[in-house]
Amino acid sequence: MTHDTPATDHAHGPGAAAYPDLAWDDLYTGDGSDTADPDPMLLAPAHDLPPGRALDLGCGAGGNALALAERGWRVTGVDLAPRAIASTRAGACARGLVDRIELAVADSATWRPGTAYDFALSSYALPPRGPGRTATLATLAAALAPDGILALGEWDEEVCDWAEPGDLATLAELTEAFTGLGLEIVRATRQAVPRIQYPGEDHAVIVVARKPRDTLGATG
Repeated sequence: MTHDTPATDHAHGPGAAAYPDLAWDDLYTGDGSDTADPDPMLLAPAHDLPPGRALDLGCGAGGNALALAERGWRVTGVDLAPRAIASTRAGACARGLVDRIELAVADSATWRPGTAYDFALSSYALPPRGPGRTATLATLAAALAPDGILALGEWDEEVCDWAEPGDLATLAELTEAFTGLGLEIVRATRQAVPRIQYPGEDHAVIVVARKPRDTLGATG
């Protein structure tokens, strides 16, 4: 994700404090016309789960959140850009999904979950490396219910050459962080993915992790 790209679901904002000069709200239309197709790689881990509660942290214009709601999930979508949330809400209204989606305008670095989720998702929405990223990763891990699954995609710092140092992520960084937060790594890959704005390929790191039932403090 270049953090100054045109509006797409993958240009949505992470921690606002990390990019004080970027007007995240200007990246969105607010009317649902900017809602992109869902990401099949990041939603695939939810296919084998019975629909429950899902979190899309940094949901952008709602492509993934709406797809989960259409499959019967009750979804919480969080994004710091009000017009991103407005687009998600517009999409939910148009598809008759309002009763399955709860939305919040909030910074991923400071938002805290009020419930436990069976599936959590972060789609190219991490703050740059630093306290905001650390807080966001901790929130994603803490939001999971026991046996809950997390799917995270971020642009690969070791391959992509178009971002500032620390903006993107490495597979080692993410797997080490989630292991330290008590999660079990189910899958961790580096792979080519379709480029969002232009023809061709880009490169991403994809991590799928699970919260074990014996995690300290877990219930159920």
